[in-house]
Amino acid sequence: MRHDRLGNAVSGSVEAVALLDDAVDRSLRHDGGVADAARAATQADPSFAAAHAVLALADPVRSDAPVARAKALAQRSGTDYERSFVAFVDVLLERGMWAALQPGIDHARAHPRDLLGVGLVGTMVERSTRVDVHDAVLAVYEPSRRELGDHPYLLCMVGFVVQEQGRFAEAGTMASRALEQQPASVTAAHLLAHVRYETADHAGGLAWLDDFRAGMHPHGDYVHHLGWHAGLHTLALGETERTLQRLGDLAVARADDARHVIDTGTLMMRCRLQGLSAPDDDPTDGRTVPPAAWLTEMPSMYLGFHAAVGLAVARRSHDLRALAHTCPAMVCPGAGELLAPLALALADYVDGAFAGAADALAALRPTMYRWGGSRAQREVVEDMLIDAAIRGGRFQLATRVLTERVERRPSRWDTATLRSLTAGMWQAVPDDLPGHH
Repeated sequence: MRHDRLGNAVSGSVEAVALLDDAVDRSLRHDGGVADAARAATQADPSFAAAHAVLALADPVRSDAPVARAKALAQRSGTDYERSFVAFVDVLLERGMWAALQPGIDHARAHPRDLLGVGLVGTMVERSTRVDVHDAVLAVYEPSRRELGDHPYLLCMVGFVVQEQGRFAEAGTMASRALEQQPASVTAAHLLAHVRYETADHAGGLAWLDDFRAGMHPHGDYVHHLGWHAGLHTLALGETERTLQRLGDLAVARADDARHVIDTGTLMMRCRLQGLSAPDDDPTDGRTVPPAAWLTEMPSMYLGFHAAVGLAVARRSHDLRALAHTCPAMVCPGAGELLAPLALALADYVDGAFAGAADALAALRPTMYRWGGSRAQREVVEDMLIDAAIRGGRFQLATRVLTERVERRPSRWDTATLRSLTAGMWQAVPDDLPGHH
């Protein structure tokens, strides 16, 4: 019986297994060409069940054909690992993330060497809105670490959790160790980008990011997301023109992509809050409005808070209130508890009810970590909280939040805004009369 590079028993030919190893490696590194490599594996051995399942995951059109083929092949000639993996993928693609969560956890426990499956499960748990989410994610990866040690992908996945816990030096060491093993790993570069941002290494982080991105696969999934990270650095440095250039690059690249909501929308909002506006920043064009399906059946709270921000960028307060109304009926964990109040708060913000919006966003702040994603991503909501607090005359609230941010990670805008607040520049604006920022 053959095994893949990670030690999973597989049924494919030697050539097909090597091609699937390449596909899995590309996926774990967030490199391009995953679907092509998986498709080549199915062509080298049409009876290789795992290859068809990976193709089903990687194929952008999400065709049912690879899944159906994988199921039939897994039952006929697949290994225990393949049958388990295919069953998990089938539920995930057919019934969605939350139906697949428990089957995925069961699969990861039984096959900890399947880093592709384990990584999917880790992401699902991270987006499950659990109160103990960090511990729960680490628990997913622990069996794999016992089996595979310091595999670069595991170093990165654990590193992401560690940096979310504020252990930046430890996370940076993990990223460096992963890059030593795989210098071109986008996953490792992504982790290091987070660490450098959170430690205010803006100039060094920007230079390193630009150098790394120059060598990336041009169609890699994270080329533009790392461009978003670069935009955060230029924004923190106060480099107006370079920030607007980054925003423009994202807008062009992601105009017809759901990631436009995630990357472009959040950077656009941050730019607006600092008084920057790109030439094509037209809220009426609807580019930051999430896909219609998200507004009735939100895939996850991670996408939910990005969708709410995207609607705020587009100034769609009516849609935000409609989203809040539909949240209680959604299957998405946290929709009723976390997304509905966020949508209402941002609707108030868009409509100019700043004091109420500030108070509502402040109430949500302790639970923001449950939304999933990263501190850097969620921070845009905190930016809006600060803006609403100032505009709504909640100066003490704005001062408290800004003080915590500057102590954690200084930036030019935060420092200047805090200095203005402590100097009493806005104190003349009464609480009941939203002023200007």
